[in-house]
Parts: sequence; structure tokens; C-alpha cells
Amino acid sequence: MRQDLASFIGWILIVAILTPALYLVMFTTRRVAIRRPGGAVDCCMRQDGEDRWRRGVAAYRTDQLYWFSSHGVGLRPDAAFDRRGMQLVSRHEGAMGRGGGDGQSVVVRFETGADGHPVWLAMSSDALTGMLAWLEASPQHWFWSN
Repeated sequence: MRQDLASFIGWILIVAILTPALYLVMFTTRRVAIRRPGGAVDCCMRQDGEDRWRRGVAAYRTDQLYWFSSHGVGLRPDAAFDRRGMQLVSRHEGAMGRGGGDGQSVVVRFETGADGHPVWLAMSSDALTGMLAWLEASPQHWFWSN
């Protein structure tokens, strides 16, 4: 009986140690997979109707900006914005309020899509410079008519 109890406690300790370790490995692997293609920066996001900033990673891809939550475990983006549909509306230096960043960020407001849905992104000034370069470097699409 005593040996069974010791074995049971041993298994509980193993699970208690391995579960957080496994989560840490998954979290690190996800972060590396998101950042691996390049063009990814730490960024907080707030969409219309939300009161709180959400921490995450913005990843520039060919025609879209993907935003991944810092607390997720999946490899699919939590939000995706079409490059052609993003229009910078305003920007200001300053704090993001409760729940976001270090207060030294640049907050930018974009209108996205055909309906002009507002999205606020907060990032470092260096990250904003990279994002604006990515937006301005959008490939020109030529439509040939016959």
C-alpha cells in the first residue's frame, strides 16, 4: 500500500513538472515558427469596440499583415489585414492605457478593408518604420486589357 502511494505521488510530481515544461516548449516553438519567415515585430492591437490592448506579434507577409496573440498556441493568425486595404489614418506617441506596452510606443490607427474598419496598433518607432516601408513597397498590379 505504501509503495502504491509513493508511486502515485511520483507520477503526480512528474506530470506537475512536465506539463509546464511542455507548454514552454510549445510556446517557444510557436514564437520561432511565427518569426522564422522574417518581418515580425512585437505589437499590441486594439480593434473597434474593444477596451483593452492585446499583446502579440505582427508578421508581414507578401499581401497581408498577420497578427498573432502572445497567449495563443495555434499557428493561425488571430487577425489578418489585406495590405492594399490598409490606410494609415493617424499616429501619435504615447501610452496605450491599461494592459498594453511600456508607454513608449507609437500608436497608429489604420482603416482596413472596404468598410474602413478601424484598427489601432502600438509598436516601437523602429517597428513602425518597418511597417510603413512594407506598406509603401506594395507591388504594383497592372491590369492588361485587350
